[in-house]
Amino acid sequence: MKSLFLDFWVSRKILINGSKNRFLSFIGFSSILGISIGVMALIVVMSVMNGFHFELKKRILDATSHIEITGGLDNQDEINQLIKKITDLKHVKAVSPYVSGEGLLSNRSVNRGVLVKGIDPQYENNVNQLLNKVVKGSKKFSIKPFEIIIGVDLARLLDVDIGDDVSLLIPKLNFSPIGNYPTIKKFHIVGIFDAGIYEFDSSLALIDYQDAQKIFFKNQKTKFSAMQIQLTDSNKTLHVESDIKKILIDLNINSFINNWTNKNKNFFSAIQMEKRVMAIILTLIIAVAAFNLVASLAMSVQDRKKDIAILMTIGFSKFQIIRIFVFQGFIIGFIGSLLGLFFGVVIASNINTIVPFIEGLFNIQFLSKDIYYINELPSIIIPTDILSVILVSIILSLFATIYPSQMAAKLNPGEILKNE
Repeated sequence: MKSLFLDFWVSRKILINGSKNRFLSFIGFSSILGISIGVMALIVVMSVMNGFHFELKKRILDATSHIEITGGLDNQDEINQLIKKITDLKHVKAVSPYVSGEGLLSNRSVNRGVLVKGIDPQYENNVNQLLNKVVKGSKKFSIKPFEIIIGVDLARLLDVDIGDDVSLLIPKLNFSPIGNYPTIKKFHIVGIFDAGIYEFDSSLALIDYQDAQKIFFKNQKTKFSAMQIQLTDSNKTLHVESDIKKILIDLNINSFINNWTNKNKNFFSAIQMEKRVMAIILTLIIAVAAFNLVASLAMSVQDRKKDIAILMTIGFSKFQIIRIFVFQGFIIGFIGSLLGLFFGVVIASNINTIVPFIEGLFNIQFLSKDIYYINELPSIIIPTDILSVILVSIILSLFATIYPSQMAAKLNPGEILKNE
């Protein structure tokens, strides 16, 4: 233990006292700087990717349900029986059927393709938070028929507001003696919601389910397009989905069942892949800094050959010489990691302030809502991620000491002192 402390003290003195060679000192400083920049960048990127994943998951679950059953919802008695059985399942919070269809929403010369969702506002709030995202107007429909709630981006694209009327054209032909014509209904805008996801805000329209049944299921047996199921715990999705499949088989209902993870599987997989790729790229930055450390320590060995020779002559073993340079590499890696950790956490914690400032300063936008779904950079710092980054940084720094420390241990003190 005493020997270990002595080796650490010697390596610390060598590092603090520095070198008369300014270039060598610069190389050592650049090693610390490179490691700190790599660690800082890695912490910031991983925190942003974590925040991106969490925020998108939250916004998607605010606008959709955990599980969805589509098709086969023709018989009202079977629907009521299915709702009762699903509601009785453990972890099920609420069930709400709805009607859906595609259409073209128009305001004079401006047209926009939309997904129309016929809901019962009384039950819709139990399966998602979409109606709670209404920022203008009413969260529910009055007794008057054909009222509509649209997204904030859809209202902007159509140039409409609360109180305006829009026409909904359904690609479903009506037959008459004089010819076939599409279904067109005029709707009155009573509310505008902001889900925070461009896909919903720009192409989703909510109407009363009874109005939707008149438009989409006129003269048909079908009552609802799908059924939404909200759970008390999103982690129980697969378990509850399995139980629902058994209920559908027991009731002989031919329906397709899907969950929120499957519907957004590719999207979340892409985020995870991007996080891994960015982590690999930024780890390479730390590795480059570590290779810089190899050069720094190798030059330090050449610069301090006389000091190493003196240490050997007073009784230092080769293993102790190796340990001195390993400690020196550890100190550089630790200082670089510590600086990177500090600045990385500071930037990641204040990313919501830093990014808008840069955007305003240069009049640019980093995230376009129609491409990235959200237009802000959320950040969540996960301690295990930080610990992994620090460990990788220090381990790479220790690996960088292998060659220089071996080179120092192989020096011949007799020849060195003889030539001095």
